[in-house]
Amino acid sequence: MIIAISGTPGTGKHTLAKELAGKTGYEILDLNRILKKGKKEREVTLKEVNEAFQKNKKDNLLVVSHLSHFIRSKSIDLVIVLRTDPIILIRRLKKRGYKKEKIYDNALFEAMNGTYAEALEMKKKVFQINNTRNIKISVKKAMLIIEGKERGENIDFSDKILEVEKMFK
Repeated sequence: MIIAISGTPGTGKHTLAKELAGKTGYEILDLNRILKKGKKEREVTLKEVNEAFQKNKKDNLLVVSHLSHFIRSKSIDLVIVLRTDPIILIRRLKKRGYKKEKIYDNALFEAMNGTYAEALEMKKKVFQINNTRNIKISVKKAMLIIEGKERGENIDFSDKILEVEKMFK
């Protein structure tokens, strides 16, 4: 099985992947690490994302990136989109040292349910998990999704858009 783990930066994708890898024995394919060339931040094309996946594809894989939901391959069995309350996300990104503009963009994108909406457009099995508070609960939910015993959560943070806007005025 190949599982894409996606979400806005700061939602806990890598933490979830490490926990899941320990429980499932799956390998982690960190697309961000592969696509990062040098230490400078740069725009990555979706073509590069798909090529990196194809070059590194194998069975029993957790594909981790905020862009992994864009992989066009039919090899992806399901997509897990991690979600986080945008106000908590702002705190996490500040701790990471993100610039104010980038924090705002990511928090607003999360409030607009951006990654989830994009993932649905890719016509794959997409499941959301709210990872605002507890990674252990998120891991349990992810395991149930992988085992076909849970359908994910219905998460909508659009009520946070105005709150995010006010925080950055």
